[in-house]
Amino acid sequence: MSKFLEDMLEQSEAVRSLISTSDVVSDKAKSLNFERVLFTGMGASLHASEVASSFLRNAGVDAESFEMSEIISYSSQELLRRYSTIFLISQSGESAELIRFIEENRALVPSMALVTNDEQSSAAKAFPDGRVFSLCAGNERSMGATKTFVNSIVLALMISAFKAGRSLNFSDLPVRMDEALSLDSSWLSALLSEKRERILVARGFGIGVGKMARLMFAEVAKLSLIFYSGASFRHGPVDLLTDKPVVITMNPKGETYDLMQELNNDISNKCDLITLTNSREGNVRSIFVSDGLEEVLAFIPMMNLLQKTVEEIARNRGFDPGAGVYGTKVTTKE
Repeated sequence: MSKFLEDMLEQSEAVRSLISTSDVVSDKAKSLNFERVLFTGMGASLHASEVASSFLRNAGVDAESFEMSEIISYSSQELLRRYSTIFLISQSGESAELIRFIEENRALVPSMALVTNDEQSSAAKAFPDGRVFSLCAGNERSMGATKTFVNSIVLALMISAFKAGRSLNFSDLPVRMDEALSLDSSWLSALLSEKRERILVARGFGIGVGKMARLMFAEVAKLSLIFYSGASFRHGPVDLLTDKPVVITMNPKGETYDLMQELNNDISNKCDLITLTNSREGNVRSIFVSDGLEEVLAFIPMMNLLQKTVEEIARNRGFDPGAGVYGTKVTTKE
């Protein structure tokens, strides 16, 4: 069993462990000012934060997500001071950008909070305990993030829902994650292994998950996956359909469900189209996943299915899933 597969299979238990700390999370979150919120990180951490920032904007909170390395080089401290809370998300708490960001913005540390899987990391030492939120994901073995990515989404949503006065029911999520991982994805793995373009399309809360899928295909299967938001795909990239690519859309019931259904109908005869959905409506090839989950959570089991798919692709291509060729688990150079 690959390290990536081991981590994958432990995800639902990691989510349960995190959910059990909800009282601790809400108690720490009480002191946070959500007038204007910035989430920042690198790679999987950044993509996880994009789900929470979309959720907060939908709830009327001014929230943004930006890549940490770009903030370091192209933003001023004066701009950073305008945020009431800056969330630094780092699974390891040791990445080069994170350490530099903290060192160069010491005066802003009182307005920061750290989300990490290692409460003893170098970054965590810069914060009081009340400003460090633990992912509770346990040891993650592989380079491709699984447990820490999902728990980053869930933890950021737990904090965001509490501060925005919104209710999110996480109780069914672990079961739906296990259901997704139990599905037979061998046919999808074979389809995505073919020598043609692979395109993933999603909207709203699925954008961060889609970007993570793009990263995961590169890290684990060493393959390119193009990601577009649903609307931007129509603005030019739709011409990629001339080469009959494999297109996956993620479309749970929610705000833009009908728009994505219309996209599915418009492109279904121009490509090999598969849609991941929790609706049994429609007439395109579908994989039913995330049954009963609200929109913001429904993309997580969809990601789990793609994790299983990419693990199989990696093995079939002769790679050790989750082991880097040139990349490493913790990036120590910016």
